[in-house]
Amino acid sequence: MSFSTTLTVATPSDLEVTIERMFDAPADMVFDCYTKPDLVRRWMTGMDGWWVSTCDIDPRPGGTYRYVWSGPNGESMGLKGIFHEVERPVRLVTTESFDDDFGMGKMLIETAFHAENDRTRLKQTITYESKGQRDASLATGMTDGMGISFASLDALLAELAGK
Repeated sequence: MSFSTTLTVATPSDLEVTIERMFDAPADMVFDCYTKPDLVRRWMTGMDGWWVSTCDIDPRPGGTYRYVWSGPNGESMGLKGIFHEVERPVRLVTTESFDDDFGMGKMLIETAFHAENDRTRLKQTITYESKGQRDASLATGMTDGMGISFASLDALLAELAGK
């Protein structure tokens, strides 16, 4: 397996989870896939059979976002967030929380898009309010869902690049 398809997860402190992944696309394209609703809907689906039924994004400082995922048996899961920093195509800083808390509370999410030639190293640091909330988040299987979504993002980026 090449590094570009490997999701690296670490817990550098009691409050943090870092996720790192390489994508075979330029940073501006990966950034757009995080900030344009029509693109987000195509890759941020999570587990099989789920889809993004609501995707509202206003990517500017003070702007908000809202995602709702719908499942194959009528389930739904939603979250809302606020953009604090938007520096295209290198950085997003947001806070977000799920509609159903899942024990995770409010999260600070820093997403960096590091250009490396024609590739992008994505590094996301999620900071929780407590160790218990960090551990609850990891226990949900969030990284499994992220891995599935990132594989979909790979396919979308290849399509957008005409590969």
